[in-house]
Amino acid sequence: MNDKSEKDSPYILLVIGVFAVSTAAILIKLSLAVASPIAIAFYRMAFSAVLAILILLVKPKQKKEILDKSTIGLLILSGILLAAHFALWTWSLDLVSVNSSVIFATTSPLWVGLLSPLLLKERVPKRFYLGILFAFAGGLLIALLGGGNAGENNWQGLLMSLLSAWMIAGYLLIGRKISSKMSTELYVSVVYSVAALALGIVLLFLEIGFQAYPPKIFLYLFMLALVPQTIGHTSMNKSLTRLPARTVSLALLFEPVGSAILAMVFLKELPSAVEIAGGSLILIGLMIALSASANEA
Repeated sequence: MNDKSEKDSPYILLVIGVFAVSTAAILIKLSLAVASPIAIAFYRMAFSAVLAILILLVKPKQKKEILDKSTIGLLILSGILLAAHFALWTWSLDLVSVNSSVIFATTSPLWVGLLSPLLLKERVPKRFYLGILFAFAGGLLIALLGGGNAGENNWQGLLMSLLSAWMIAGYLLIGRKISSKMSTELYVSVVYSVAALALGIVLLFLEIGFQAYPPKIFLYLFMLALVPQTIGHTSMNKSLTRLPARTVSLALLFEPVGSAILAMVFLKELPSAVEIAGGSLILIGLMIALSASANEA
């Protein structure tokens, strides 16, 4: 009985994580009415870092965790990648619809799968590359014919979303690589703090600095840190300690569905026919690429 419960728990964490992260795009869209993309990404990570540190402090200490220089370097890199992911993705949501932005950001499993054999020595099935073709066709369809905005903004927004997927892929790979060396609580505390610091520097020196926002906007920003970040991403980081990076990424396939439903309810954003067709191709491609057993490689 205990063995079965222990085996199932990572998947329960994934379900919780996916439901939580599906709320992110909606909260970001609501915040973009007043705040800039970099400011939203900064406050998301700053609030998340505070929450993560509080959780770390109240958690019973099981053993002293000592980090070597190599691990510290990877933690810093992970934080920078996470900062870049949220800055780019938030920026994309300012340019294109929730549906287009989320579906492109969700392609991270493809990049995780491509890099896993090289960085993690994890085998990738041959069917994976067939899935890439489907996903590429879907992405090309949205880029050329749809996306909710015409012209340059559409291309820029989709590119930002795609780049954000590359950043989160690197973040997931690093998390998988060093997950056995420390607790999830310590990992996210350090990484979220590094991400907040990096975004704070960008906000201070490259934008207009820190500004006061209406209480409602700060509530959105805090909820962004609490629900999709602290509950969602931390649940996924926890599952990375016992599941392959590709499996965790596969769970994110359901995020566009949840985000699309929430966008219809709260933002009155209906997906276009092109977004539905292209998004379906991307999701089919991702399912083909990541559902096969590694033994097929």
